[in-house]
Amino acid sequence: MSANLMDLWRPTMQDAMNIAMDGVETSSESPITATVQETVTATVRTPADATAPAAEIGDDEIDVDDYKDGAVSTGELPKVPKAAATKRLADALMVQFGHSEGAARAIARAVTRPEDARKRVQLPVEERVPGGTVLTISSWVWSPAVSTFPDNMREAVRRKYPFALVDEGSGDHTPLPPVHSDTGATTELTLAAARREAVVASLNNSATFLKNHNNYDNSVRTHGVLREVLVVPVRFEHKDGSRPQWILAAADGSSRTATTHRVLNITPSDIVYGYNDDDHAFRTLLGRVAGAAALPLEELSEQQRQELRSLVMPAKIIVGFRPDPGSTKTLAEAVRFIVGITHVEPPTQWDTASKLDAQAEAVLEDLFHRGRISEEAAGYFAGLMSPSEAEQRLYSRYADARAAAIVSTLLAPKNRRVCSAAIRRVTARARIHVRDIVPVAAELALRGWPGRADPSATRVDGVRSALQRMLLSSDIARCDWSPTGRTPDVLLAAALGEINAQETGGPAAVELGMLGGWYLVVSGFMQRELRDSPSKTALNKVFDTLIRSEHGLRILADALARGRRGERPRAINEDGVPVDLHHYAESVGLDPQRPYFANHGEDDWLRRTFMVEPRPEPEKPLDEERTVPPETQLEGAKDAVGLVVSRLEDALRAVTFIEGYARPRLIDEVGWRTEEAESLAGRLEEAARTLHRYGWLFEETREVSEPTD
Repeated sequence: MSANLMDLWRPTMQDAMNIAMDGVETSSESPITATVQETVTATVRTPADATAPAAEIGDDEIDVDDYKDGAVSTGELPKVPKAAATKRLADALMVQFGHSEGAARAIARAVTRPEDARKRVQLPVEERVPGGTVLTISSWVWSPAVSTFPDNMREAVRRKYPFALVDEGSGDHTPLPPVHSDTGATTELTLAAARREAVVASLNNSATFLKNHNNYDNSVRTHGVLREVLVVPVRFEHKDGSRPQWILAAADGSSRTATTHRVLNITPSDIVYGYNDDDHAFRTLLGRVAGAAALPLEELSEQQRQELRSLVMPAKIIVGFRPDPGSTKTLAEAVRFIVGITHVEPPTQWDTASKLDAQAEAVLEDLFHRGRISEEAAGYFAGLMSPSEAEQRLYSRYADARAAAIVSTLLAPKNRRVCSAAIRRVTARARIHVRDIVPVAAELALRGWPGRADPSATRVDGVRSALQRMLLSSDIARCDWSPTGRTPDVLLAAALGEINAQETGGPAAVELGMLGGWYLVVSGFMQRELRDSPSKTALNKVFDTLIRSEHGLRILADALARGRRGERPRAINEDGVPVDLHHYAESVGLDPQRPYFANHGEDDWLRRTFMVEPRPEPEKPLDEERTVPPETQLEGAKDAVGLVVSRLEDALRAVTFIEGYARPRLIDEVGWRTEEAESLAGRLEEAARTLHRYGWLFEETREVSEPTD
């Protein structure tokens, strides 16, 4: 099978619908989502063992390309058009809209299929803007024929303006002036630069900024450009007398455009002046990259695939502007308006639940189409059956059991790659980890919780976050368990039997933890770690502790039994006797009447009971001694240091749990403000040096105190 470009771009209609729906949530430059343009799939490889046990939750990375899915659909690669076809399109633009020869050529040489574009220019799309109408056509374009926008406001924050420059030398090229256009009906923007070197220097600075601050490398290399870029002809005039140069520039989409140039290893100078002046070199580049498609798909190198994905982009091409009668608005103002409503005042983003629901629908669809679940099971997981309907179809009527079935299905090793593919399809992420599937499983499970529709977003977000954290338990993620339908009493007996056999975290204990933990979480009894929590330990670690102790298992079984009866979980001691939480609060110095205890009292009890280590009791002083011995004070102080370090480790881990847009972790996208990070690092290094010194002193003291022969 030969590798056409469209082998690397071919979604189903539902793919396109899902991506289009997801694209409403953010601006066209946002790395979060893909939209209606074709999604990229890479080569299919057969995994060595699709059912191998999962690795630790924090390290398991899934590649969608690893699951067996048959051959990738093929399509037709746009051929390098003949010069005559390109000229006919340029002529049509000059006749239809009054383009200058340079602007018409800039559009015509960029379009991949001039013959198709010629038909579209006969009936352009009209887009209203204040004071006029912008005329556009949609087409695929060659990315080496499109420049980043010379007046890109995304990078304005880093520009050095002439008024702020003092004797920085003639080699430092200040920003280019803003683009402008003539009044009346126009077809191109104009930019007046001092000389060619100034244009190249400015565009090079822009490319560097976009690489460092809005990098799409992972997405474009994996998927290509998914959303239309907005392009418009720009005429570069040079005050030093050099002849003008016309180029198609991305008024919206410069970040994606710059990424394709990096993949193809071409520079702004190549695009604006090199290939523009040397059409033979331009067509040779297109032929070299596109020629790789003649090879069998399996023989393409990864670099060749990435170049093919980056060679073309979907584009909305501005072919003209028509002002309203009496209006003085210009094309430049119209372009700024379109870009402004995209970036300055973008559409309201979807909330967390909506984003996760979009991913969940894609996951269920793919699991069904891959034969991993039945259509009936997909409806059950989607929450489309009432409890009585579910029971009639031999599914559990209980929300806890439904949640367990969802989690065990989505996190099963054999299904993770399918789920990964579905999530990538609607998010355009390059890599999907197990932790990216967990929130989707949690959101599907929460469809069975009536409180999900609670108008109190704070409460719902708290439950959502707590459930996600619980499901991050490595015991749950390994999927060495599965729902068995056993009653709470039978499950408890089996879990206690595992403990007696010294099998901690066994399948019965994990199943009981999943079922009982559901009620602890949705009731608010067990909550995500808070600033005021007596233990800052991550909730998944609290869960791991519960299922490894007899007391914890009894709490989970009691919560499960009560939850199925519609009753709230309760605090019980090791013998199953209810705990008086008001008495408990007084015993630990909490005021039962304060809001903290009303909102977090049960979680406080749970964390103090299972996660907070008791402070060492100081030695009882002698009768004549009324102060704590210094040795005891020192031990207490050292214990406090150890506790702080543990909390620091938990806090740093929590930083990595925050989901990013273009990358799995937000911290990997935005980093940490340098001065803050360096200050904290310096303080930690100083603390580390102090601890090393104390350790050295301990060894020195032992050497001095030990008797010698």
